[in-house]
Amino acid sequence: MRIKPPALRRGDLIGIVAPASNIRPELLEQGCRELERLGFRTTYRPDITSFRRYFSGADERRTAELLQMVRNPDVRAIFCARGGYGSGRVIPYLEPELFRASPKIICGASDVTLLLSFLDRAGIVSFHGPMVAASIREGEHGYDAQTLLDVLGGACPVRFPLAKTTVLRGGEAVGRLTGGCLSLVTATLGTRYEIDTQDSILVLEDVDAKPYQIDRMLTHLIHAGKLDGVRGLVFGEMLNCTQHQNQGYTLEEVIMDVLDAYRIPILYGFPTGHASRPNVIVPFGVRARLVLPEQGAEPVFELLEPAVSLE
Repeated sequence: MRIKPPALRRGDLIGIVAPASNIRPELLEQGCRELERLGFRTTYRPDITSFRRYFSGADERRTAELLQMVRNPDVRAIFCARGGYGSGRVIPYLEPELFRASPKIICGASDVTLLLSFLDRAGIVSFHGPMVAASIREGEHGYDAQTLLDVLGGACPVRFPLAKTTVLRGGEAVGRLTGGCLSLVTATLGTRYEIDTQDSILVLEDVDAKPYQIDRMLTHLIHAGKLDGVRGLVFGEMLNCTQHQNQGYTLEEVIMDVLDAYRIPILYGFPTGHASRPNVIVPFGVRARLVLPEQGAEPVFELLEPAVSLE
């Protein structure tokens, strides 16, 4: 049983952090205004827009920023500003005990997958979802506000929106949610943050990867034994994951070829992480159900327990 952070309520304070790449101040402000429109308050350090190469400041700055938000008793949730690159250089300085002693909602995606993996290994529920200077700043076109409020508020069940998704293989599965950006998930292999996929519904997404690269990364997971205990698979939109316009095959065909031996339900096109449709938050570490009919009935992807503590 993983530790659940307290639920988020309107009026609560959200701390914004930038553990990876540098951010543009105007995009950050747009995202903060959107969170405030939802009824939350926001705070961030004045140096959050620091610039060092491709990072939002030095590793020490980014680490201190995250730890400051974790230790601040007034901050009820921590949202990442954006992904890019850099979270992997922060997590070695983090102590699991601190996060377990003061569990908080921590939300992000893309490169932040590595931070979510750290939290999962620490036994804490984490949240794969929209980021402040990215999809949140785009308002209703960028992220699914209702699902975010439901998940972070402790609603149950929560049924995820599945419009424009495709059932690649039918079936039913119940399991613990985990996953993230595929290229970062594979980067955890062989580290102390290695993803635990046993008895899971595995959510994988990526962007700008060629089909052969998706093939290679999925094959890497297979070689590492990471698909052996998976009960169901949910793929994101996989934006711009094509070789060229006239490649003569689809990414769906590539995926099904690689996963031919795995007789588990597989859904494709779910808008989480890198998405062209409103970004959907997915809590990692909680139980969910996936029901994918071969034809006829509508597919179902839903939480079976609240993602947060209601005490």
